Amino acid sequence: MSLAWAIPAAWLPLLALFAVAAALWVRRHYLATEPLAPRGARRLLAGLRTAAVVLLLVAIAGPRWQRSGDVALPPEAVIVIEDSASMALRDDPGGADRWRQAGFWAARVESLLARREPPVSTTVLRGNGLAATRALAEAAGEPPAAVGTDLGRLAAVTARAWSARNLRALVVVSDGQETQSAAEGPVAPTDGALPVLIGVGDPAGPPDLELADLNYPETAHVGDRVVVEALVGLRGPPRRGDLRLRLALVQGADTLATVTAVAGPDDPTLRADLAFVPRTAGLQVARLLVAPLVNERYLANNEVSLAVAVRQDREKLLLIAGRPDWNVRLLAQAAALERRLTLDVAHPGQAGALLNGEAWAPPRGAAAWTAWDGVILLGDTGPLGGFDAAGLAAAVKDGLGLLVIASPATVFPSELAELFPVERVGSRGVAGGSLLVRREEAGQALMSGLPTDAAAWAWLPPLGPVAPARARPEAKVLLTVSGDDGAGRTPLLALGAAGAGSVAWLGTDELWTLAFWQPPASAGEVPEHPVRRLARNLLVWTAAGDELGGVTIAGHRTLYREGEAIRVETQVRDLRGEGTTGAIALELREDAPDAPPQAFTPVAVPGAAGRGRVTLPPQAPGRYRLRPVAAGTDSALGPTREFAVVAARPEEAQVRQDRRRLRALAAAWGGHYVDGNAPDAARALSGVLEGADWSPAMVERRSEVRLARGWFLIVAATLLLGAEWAIRRWRGML
Repeated sequence: MSLAWAIPAAWLPLLALFAVAAALWVRRHYLATEPLAPRGARRLLAGLRTAAVVLLLVAIAGPRWQRSGDVALPPEAVIVIEDSASMALRDDPGGADRWRQAGFWAARVESLLARREPPVSTTVLRGNGLAATRALAEAAGEPPAAVGTDLGRLAAVTARAWSARNLRALVVVSDGQETQSAAEGPVAPTDGALPVLIGVGDPAGPPDLELADLNYPETAHVGDRVVVEALVGLRGPPRRGDLRLRLALVQGADTLATVTAVAGPDDPTLRADLAFVPRTAGLQVARLLVAPLVNERYLANNEVSLAVAVRQDREKLLLIAGRPDWNVRLLAQAAALERRLTLDVAHPGQAGALLNGEAWAPPRGAAAWTAWDGVILLGDTGPLGGFDAAGLAAAVKDGLGLLVIASPATVFPSELAELFPVERVGSRGVAGGSLLVRREEAGQALMSGLPTDAAAWAWLPPLGPVAPARARPEAKVLLTVSGDDGAGRTPLLALGAAGAGSVAWLGTDELWTLAFWQPPASAGEVPEHPVRRLARNLLVWTAAGDELGGVTIAGHRTLYREGEAIRVETQVRDLRGEGTTGAIALELREDAPDAPPQAFTPVAVPGAAGRGRVTLPPQAPGRYRLRPVAAGTDSALGPTREFAVVAARPEEAQVRQDRRRLRALAAAWGGHYVDGNAPDAARALSGVLEGADWSPAMVERRSEVRLARGWFLIVAATLLLGAEWAIRRWRGML
């Protein structure tokens, strides 16, 4: 026990001096009052006021009594019963369900610990690791109906809640079936708590078919052949002959594909492939079904859902050339190497414009141009009769991609020229020279697969004259040309935005000349000719735009099951494609009328610039849209992603006790596993509990009493000053 002060000890003499001075001042005051009070009354009044002043000074000094000592905490045990729908299953049609079995084992543990000397305090909870745990006594009448289980998080959260107490054993009663695994990692019993896992449910299970695995592409194009590979697990009595199973892939009332597969007598699994061709774009959700066995009890695991994000048929590009030449051939070859692209070529003919060799009328109006995803202007468009420059400019502002390949003599309509990322500075071409790469833009998507070192381009021949231009302030310049003397740089490749669309400028029509030139042996290994790769990148960029900048959702699936947590990752990049920090949030909205949005904030990933992670809670079945937005606003920062949540009834498919999972968790946690179905389970459990450490824990407890805080100071000051006022009034001294 000790006495401490709120102020430095050196100040205490000063406070004592103030107290003496206050006492003298009060005494002098009462010697000068009219009428002069008797000596006894003066001394009483002076004493009361002096006491009030001293009480104020004591409050300033802040004295407090401190006591410390060791306190013994009695041992405690926590029993957690898994609260999920699988615990309501009956392994034997005439027997008790797993929930009642779990209740029996919880009572058994309580009885064993109550017989110890001294008795061990026990607490029984129910939970599944996804929602907050509850006391079993408070919800004893509620059947287990929750969807989803995470045993790792269940144990971790429970141990964390009891970290300040003398927790000696953490007993988890479960069937071992999880819909997700250990979101919070294994429990580390370094504080003396012994993890004990008691398994309930039949470890073998009845004869059953289970769609154990599914493999399929999550994205496809309209018209692609999508192959779904299914793995069916077979469990049951030995078979004397082959087993024929029928699988069907259905979407609503339509059957997309069916197949009959044969499993041999000794085959524990069966593999089957089903294929279908999506005809429309969008998120396509389907179900894969396997016909049940005769008298098969559990049918929920005979069905799984899948989702394929089907994109429109390949992006279409329109190439408009003043005349078909080697540049057209180069671009056509580049488009043929890109599976996602188709290229239409338009050029003047003897009797009018031609499109892919057939008579063609150029589009009129912005809407007509949107039949393509991007337009390439190669050289002069003047010879193409009826060319609608104003309509094309309006389409670009609405989101159409535009690539301009200019020559020194090319003159474009003013409606288009004002959208370019460069502006012409003369009518004569600029002398060509060596290509230079702007290092500050080396991370841009258009430069993917291209060397960023200027020396890697040095083996190319010098360019001929290029279109004279000057980059606008907001343009991103990727390639420049310098003369042979190194003086002056003219933008050769520049990017810019025009409304919702994007525009790329290439100031030379000699791509084919550069692409024809092959690298010498001294250039080392060149995976792909840089100019041919540049041509391919230009086509893809024109059709799809720059998808590298902004915010992207990196970890994302198109299908989740009911009760499954949704883990996603975000990546924030600057305009150069490099990771950067940014205040972002994810807005989740169900694809339903008047559905309110939900906001989630990603947590930064250490050591990964711009990357964040967030776990969304399980969602109800339906379709959802997830998009990144600026924190605290509704301003979108990246593309929206779609996904579906299906009512997969995962708990009904958990037809047996997963002993392998329970044993793995017990080993990871440094604890014990007890099979509740084993004949000697009670004896094994008793031995495990007997071997635990049930000693009390000695902890240091400190207590403190502040003498000048709270109601005591207020009451004392009120009594002293009130008594002084009453005496002064009685003596007529007011």
